[in-house]
This record gives sequence, C-alpha cells and structure tokens, in this order.
Amino acid sequence: MRIWMLLLACLLVISVIGCSKPKENEVTSIRLECKDLCKGGQVPAGFFTEKIFTEPDEISVFMNAVNKASKMHGMLNYMTSFLMYVSYSETGEKVYVLNIANVKDEAIRGLLVDTEDSSQGYEIQTEFHEQLRQLIYEQ
Repeated sequence: MRIWMLLLACLLVISVIGCSKPKENEVTSIRLECKDLCKGGQVPAGFFTEKIFTEPDEISVFMNAVNKASKMHGMLNYMTSFLMYVSYSETGEKVYVLNIANVKDEAIRGLLVDTEDSSQGYEIQTEFHEQLRQLIYEQ
C-alpha cells in the first residue's frame, strides 16, 4: 500500500512540475543610444546621447511597437537615429535600429531594423510612433 501511495505522490509531483509554465524572458530595460542625430559629438540642445527606460509602462510601449511592427518589402536605405538595446532577464541583449521622428503627424511611421538582419525593415504604425515620440523626445 505504501508503494502505491509513494508512486501516486511521485506522479502528482511530476505532473505539477511538467504542467507549470516556465518564467517568461522579461525585458528589464531599454537603452537608446543617439547615432546619426548626434554625429560628430554634436548633440542638439536639450537632447541626450543615451537614455535608459526601466519603468514597465515605458517598456510596454517599446515592446508593443516592436511586436506589432509590419514587415516591409524591398531594399532599405536609411540613416540610424537610435540604436535600441533591449535587455532581457534570461537571454542578454538584442539590438535594433529605431528611427522615430520628432514630428507630430498622423502620416509618419517609424522604422525598426533588427541589426542581425539589417536588410529587413519593419514599419512602426502611427499610433506607436506617436507614443514612442512622446517617450523619447518629450520626457
């Protein structure tokens, strides 16, 4: 009888461990590094060379823009406004090119490029462009 109880307890523990969801690879911070906008050490007045975002609501805005960006077709010809370093709790860091204009216009969209495949661009929708513009340029 004890063997059956022990076997049942082991099966229960195995099923609980097997069904538990692993911890997600969370984004811990986003760091923007000014590139072409700050060429030659010339930083525009009131601007930054580097800015770090750690608040969950700020990170959420960036990651929504990344996750909902649309794949673009054709060859890219672009400057690099910012390098965006996304730091993950489990897997280190991923680097993107992020181009967000400091223009409040419903027709403007942003550009996102994964630096591991710099020939493929992703278009950031206008609603996310505006949210990112406010975070980057107005805070």
